[in-house]
Amino acid sequence: MLKQHKTGYYTFLAVYVLAIFALGNWIERYASFTLLLAFSSAFFGYIFLLQKQENARILFITGLLARVLLFLSLPQLSDDLYRFIWDGTLLKNNIHPFEALPSTYLNQGIEGINAELYNQLNSPNYFTIYPPLNQFIFWLSVAVGNGDWLVSANTIRLILLAGDLGSFFLLQKLLTHYGKSESMAHWYWLNPLVVLEFTGNLHFEGLVILFVLAGIFFYEHHRKWLSAAGFGLAIGTKLLPLIYLPFLFLKGLKEKKWIISILAGITSIITLLPLFDQTFIRAMSESLDLYFRSFEFNASIYFIARAIGFWIYGYNNIALIGPLLSVFSIVSILTISVVAFWKQWSIPKALLFILTFYLLFATTVHPWYILPLVALGVLSGYWYPIIWSFLIFLTYLGYTKGGFELPTYIIVIEYVLTGLVLLAEIRLKKK
Repeated sequence: MLKQHKTGYYTFLAVYVLAIFALGNWIERYASFTLLLAFSSAFFGYIFLLQKQENARILFITGLLARVLLFLSLPQLSDDLYRFIWDGTLLKNNIHPFEALPSTYLNQGIEGINAELYNQLNSPNYFTIYPPLNQFIFWLSVAVGNGDWLVSANTIRLILLAGDLGSFFLLQKLLTHYGKSESMAHWYWLNPLVVLEFTGNLHFEGLVILFVLAGIFFYEHHRKWLSAAGFGLAIGTKLLPLIYLPFLFLKGLKEKKWIISILAGITSIITLLPLFDQTFIRAMSESLDLYFRSFEFNASIYFIARAIGFWIYGYNNIALIGPLLSVFSIVSILTISVVAFWKQWSIPKALLFILTFYLLFATTVHPWYILPLVALGVLSGYWYPIIWSFLIFLTYLGYTKGGFELPTYIIVIEYVLTGLVLLAEIRLKKK
């Protein structure tokens, strides 16, 4: 009987690893059925392994192996890498990456800039949106790769893998601090979407999570400067963690740590200085304006508002709805910050709900956007981010050989089921 149990356990372990290997190295993103089958296999293997929790070392090695196997090929599910290489190549040639649109540099004889790379870009008509910290990593990957895209990708992967290892270590320490089992950190470490989007698809939310967890860890251990550095670097990697500062300031007023939020803001500004000039301001301003007025993907409240807008105006009035929802988002962030402070929520719980409400009002919600919720949910005892990390993968089913078209029913399933789990958790915790 014990032998059969072990056989079943290692079977699920093998299914988990092989499914992630296939997703990262073999399956094209427009192969919807195969994609869903592989991800579902990885996810249910993940659930089975963590329900058993038999050997922490085996679980850690499994997560590490799944990531290492993704080093074998270029990203299959995302083409963001090619913009990273483009920006890094410009920097290597002493060209400001925010100076001009990509088409400007074609046929100028710039080493590494060519039609082959240009044709891989998913946003050639937009300025780059990546801040200086990211740009340094892009430059490093190009310098190491020297024209080999896989080497450049793996250079970034090494950095993101180091970030994931750091996040796993910090989660264990923070779980112990909050009186929980450190083995819960495996719910983050083995999460298939975490593995695929960071080590596989090279999205920098992995570093954001590392820096946010470092900020929380040092906050709880009364290391103000290090806590501020953590939150500041998170903002410097992706501007979004700015939404956490109002809560941190309010909490800091009571605990005499308000300086952390101020220093975090200063740290984030310092990270911008290497490329900060009028060119940077102009390009980033235009990109942010486009983000709120033009971009839309997998939204919840926005798609409802858009449908109402079609009924009233007869067309998609995102130029009005997007900025209006951003106002509602700011109000909700400030409201939750006050409520979290008043009810003395833990930092992970407060940040969890602040980010959740931001995403509900956002016009664009890519799968990797929700992954900080997985880490924060592990720390605060909420499971809806785990469910969401499975359901949001369904958005990949919208890719076709000719473009992207996501059926509305997939978005409805994603948000309704996630919302029901969230409401059930809130109700149960109140009881």
